[in-house]
Amino acid sequence: METTGDDPQQDQLVCAQYQQLSDALEPVGPFQVVAEWEWGEKQVLQLVLAKGLLEPTWDFVPVGNRLRFDLTFVLERAMKWKLVDWDAPRLKYFWYTKPLLDLQPVLVLMNHGQFQGSSLEAFADKGKGSEVPLLYRQGRFPEILAYVTREKEAALEVIRESLGVLGDLGDRRRRV
Repeated sequence: METTGDDPQQDQLVCAQYQQLSDALEPVGPFQVVAEWEWGEKQVLQLVLAKGLLEPTWDFVPVGNRLRFDLTFVLERAMKWKLVDWDAPRLKYFWYTKPLLDLQPVLVLMNHGQFQGSSLEAFADKGKGSEVPLLYRQGRFPEILAYVTREKEAALEVIRESLGVLGDLGDRRRRV
């Protein structure tokens, strides 16, 4: 997900992107980008909600970096558009049951346990996400599409390598 800023109360969703992955976390379907400038924010939200992004099921498992931000942003924007109406118990249920694979803790461990300097950008050539709001305001949409494609590839590269390293560690440490 890309946004115009960090505050879902005043900023908006720029685009949402997704791609089906196999159980081995390899792409098996086309990379889809749903852009606000083509559909409008409400329609982008409706599409990702219809995919099951906010459903606590295994039908749509988000894979990415700092997913708590993305999911919270989508939830707050969906509430603004009155697409969902969640109370505290529903929100708690969601966070306790929604399966997701977030790279953030892996990146922190790759950075020797330090949060500062643990961005995906520190470990992959993807560009700066902080540039997306400016690109959006300037109408440089092809550059946003190029950025989200690079970001997806960078995340998948880190996932692939981490899967091998952590899988080997798990095999060595497995007690059963």
